[in-house]
Formats: sequence, structure tokens, C-alpha cells
Amino acid sequence: MKIFLTLLFSIWGLFSPESVISNNGEYFITQMGKLYVKDGTIIHMTKDKTESLLKLVDPRGMYLEDNFLWVVDFDRVVRLDLETGKYKNFYANFPRYLNDIVKYKGSFYVTDTYGNTIYRINDEKKLEVVFNIKSPNGITTDGEYLYVISFTSPAVVYKCDENKVISSFTLKDVNGGDGIFFGDNLFFVSGYNSKNVVVYNDKWEKLFEKTGFSSPADLYYSKKTLYVPDMKEGKIYVFKVENE
Repeated sequence: MKIFLTLLFSIWGLFSPESVISNNGEYFITQMGKLYVKDGTIIHMTKDKTESLLKLVDPRGMYLEDNFLWVVDFDRVVRLDLETGKYKNFYANFPRYLNDIVKYKGSFYVTDTYGNTIYRINDEKKLEVVFNIKSPNGITTDGEYLYVISFTSPAVVYKCDENKVISSFTLKDVNGGDGIFFGDNLFFVSGYNSKNVVVYNDKWEKLFEKTGFSSPADLYYSKKTLYVPDMKEGKIYVFKVENE
């Protein structure tokens, strides 16, 4: 299989965009701003307007479920009710730098990059330690397993179940692993330090590499479309994904 990425358009004028979700013509975007400064925002963008939903410190990964937007800040997870605007915080005991989130087998899993930890939100609505991985950044699932990419050079992808690491794969073409997303039997991976996006099949064979980014971060893929936030450029690049 051959994969091609064709640029459709870009969203620009953003303040360190880290993550994006596309949903029926609207976009949810986290803008980190400056590190450890409360200038980060979650913005909601439609063709008619752009509005700020919530101010945080360093908002990063997101997960949209029904009317709730789950957002990871550096020291907590925030669940924002998109209908009422009310939100709830979920805390860990000793977080270092929370980063990304995904729902897997009914529970939410969260990475802590500087804490070398994977958390799960438990029934008491707290983040409990599940297992440890060196510098975990992005996290995704194929429904059967979790996949976590490390912010190391080279990056390592860890295949995990609910409680432990099962195996790992070193990605020699990716430095500073950041985003990872599974869709249509493909893995999309971004290298923050290698400034690239790489597409792999489900056997981790490389199919395509796109270079020329400044700082590609968290990735989002839906309906044959890949969204790549570039933090230093203040842009989100939107690509059509084609194969033959």
C-alpha cells in the first residue's frame, strides 16, 4: 500500500496549538501559550465564529464524547460540559506533566510525560497509577490495545493492555515522539524534534513520511483527513489521506 498526504488547507493565527478535534464542521483546539503560564485556552471554531471556552495553563490532549470535552492540563484533567459550560477537575496525587488522553475499554487513560506514568481515571474520579513508561506522550487505541509513544529520540511505541506493557517498537525515523493516532488500520505519528509525520501500517511498516514541519504535535484523524497542529508555526495543517 502507498499513502499520500495532500494539503487541503491550514488554520492559522493560533497561539501554540497543541491538539485539535474536528467534529461535523467545527473544531476544538487547545492553545498552550507559554509554558507554565495561565494563558492557555480551549477554543471552539466554526465557519461563523471563534470563541474561547475555557482558560487553562497548558491545555494539551483532548477527547470528545457526547457533550463532554475532556482536556488534559499539565496538572489535572478537565471535563467540560459543552452545553452548560460547567467543568469538573480530576486530579492525580503527584502529577509532573500530564499530556494526552484516550478512552479504552470503558476507562480514560492519561499520560504523564515528566512523571513517566500512565494513569487511569478510577471510580472515585481520581487519576490512579496503572504502570510506568519512560517519557510517555501521545496515546491511542485500536480497540484491543493501547499504544503510547515516548518523547524520546528515537521514539518508542509501547503496546499495552489495561495494566501493563506487552511489547515495544523503536521508530528510527521519529525523534521526540509526540502525537499518535490509529485509524483505518494505520498509525499516524508525529516527531516534534524530527519535525515530521510518519504513517505506518498495523505491522509498523513505514508507508509514508512528510517533512518540513517546525514542531508537529498531537494528531487527529477522521474521514480520511489528518490534522497536524504545528505549535511554533501557530498553524494546523489539514491533509487529505489517499492510498493506492
